[in-house]
Amino acid sequence: MSEIVLSTHDAAGLFGRPAAFDLRHPAPRGASTLMEPIVIHPRHNGPRRSANGGFAAGAIARRVDADVVTVKLRRPVPLGKTLRVIAREGQGCEVLNGRTLIADAAPGRLVETVMPQAPDWHEAEAARNAHPLAGVRHPFSDCVVCAPGRRDGMHVTPGPLPDRPEMLAAPWLVDSRDAVGGTAPFAAVWAAMDCPSYPAAALRERELCLLGTMTASVMRRPRVGEQLVVFSWTRERVGRRIETSVAVVDASGVVAARADSTWIAVRRQRLARAIGRFA
Repeated sequence: MSEIVLSTHDAAGLFGRPAAFDLRHPAPRGASTLMEPIVIHPRHNGPRRSANGGFAAGAIARRVDADVVTVKLRRPVPLGKTLRVIAREGQGCEVLNGRTLIADAAPGRLVETVMPQAPDWHEAEAARNAHPLAGVRHPFSDCVVCAPGRRDGMHVTPGPLPDRPEMLAAPWLVDSRDAVGGTAPFAAVWAAMDCPSYPAAALRERELCLLGTMTASVMRRPRVGEQLVVFSWTRERVGRRIETSVAVVDASGVVAARADSTWIAVRRQRLARAIGRFA
């Protein structure tokens, strides 16, 4: 998650239904440069009908020449469609589905924060086994990243650390399915940080939150068969806005990737539960 912004105002739009208000933007005017288009493979879903935010943002971030990238997802990113990418004047780009602006990206900056001690592999496995939504139908229960029972998934399923319940963690064993040239693709590293960055208290209380923003940096791409730990911590909560940070560390405790996220708690949680049942 560089900076990812999903529409936190319209849960229905997130889950593939028509948005309650118009988020359409005209195609950029003036001089523009077409870049290589983006297609998100149908396997890489978050909600059933749209892309996992991390995979989408990571694919978009590759179009920006910066070590830290901020990606804003204006609308749910469709699966299997060719999306136009237009370079902005200066740095950054815009991504369009037809004439609808669905995302934009630009160089970003990570928050200065004190990183807690990283859990080890066994602690991360224990956290995954404590995932409170295992077997529960919810809007992201078929997510390619965190769905615990999905056979072709990444199985980066976050759960609370037994001795530090305010933190979430998950083990990540890089699979050959998510590899290019023996290493995890850039977008897969972003995806691995998406779901584990969910606020721990919200997951414990089964409070539905939507991703607001995400800023990320990938220091290196992990190798196939490498065992990594993804863990997150909550920096603060103000009303419905929750700020979290997430890191991917290798067996030596060296950070392979970092991200910051803003999550927005859905105001009408009864509606959120209904979406979870019928999405």
